[in-house]
Amino acid sequence: MGNLLLLPHTDFSLSRWDAFIAASPQRVVYAYSWYLEVVSPQWQALVLEEEGVWKAVMPLPVQQKWGLNVVQQPFYCQFLGLFTTPSVELASVQTTFLEALSTHFRYVSSYSGRFLGEQFPQQFELRHCYTHLFPLDAPYPTLRQRYSPDRRMNLQRALRFGWKITESQDLDPLIRLFQENHAANIQGGVAETAYELLRKVVEVLRHQNAARLIYALKDGKIEAGALFAVHDQRIIYLFNAASPVGRKGNARTLLIDQLFQTYANSGYIFDFESPEKASIASFYASFGAQTEQYSVLHYNNLPFPLKQLQAYRRKKV
Repeated sequence: MGNLLLLPHTDFSLSRWDAFIAASPQRVVYAYSWYLEVVSPQWQALVLEEEGVWKAVMPLPVQQKWGLNVVQQPFYCQFLGLFTTPSVELASVQTTFLEALSTHFRYVSSYSGRFLGEQFPQQFELRHCYTHLFPLDAPYPTLRQRYSPDRRMNLQRALRFGWKITESQDLDPLIRLFQENHAANIQGGVAETAYELLRKVVEVLRHQNAARLIYALKDGKIEAGALFAVHDQRIIYLFNAASPVGRKGNARTLLIDQLFQTYANSGYIFDFESPEKASIASFYASFGAQTEQYSVLHYNNLPFPLKQLQAYRRKKV
């Protein structure tokens, strides 16, 4: 099979890495070096190499805890996983990579990836999650027909509400909307570092010409906003917020619909980046989006008493 190596990202060419990801059938914006360096500055990678040629890679968001390297999925990075050349079948390497993951790291707090079926070594705890995808593969009228009757009705309400839609470079109004209307509903609250990281993510996306930030205004006031990452034929609904006025006027429905109009018949995939919340998943499904599974892995082989302490903390969450 070749050599499977664990490498810090400082040990290989980042341009080589990005070229590999760009050519992979599994490519996604989260896996590029310039994105990983923002969300996980200490990232490492498992690399399968045969006679000097890379065949498959697995980016690993690594951080230091308790004097150990541990793997933890970062904010603004829904999934990573395995990335192969077109000639390598995912099924042929998945188990090998996952076994190596548990060999090299004593603690995997969480690691998300689009893995196959049930090919998971038994030492991992496993949870299946779903995002919602909407292919922009047809003219806009055809796309709109995929919406549920309720979603089409709410879109009509939004159109009558009198929204002004504008594109912007200013992230601060979106962050303020989130702080004022959503942050209090998140368990444990939202640290300022999470907003600082979002600013860095937007900055690097803009450097790649891959960010779109759109606001909905009513009577000159911003009441809703949405941030999209547009890269590799995939549009990711990365961050959004709305005031009570924005929710009443179905502003986010209109923002998403406007983007669908822009990219209709483009062949792009719209990824709602669905959270694990039934009401939000239902909202995304109402556009006619279909689910795509990804898996979240956990592994705990910490020494006593850290193992028991972390297991207890996970049960309390």
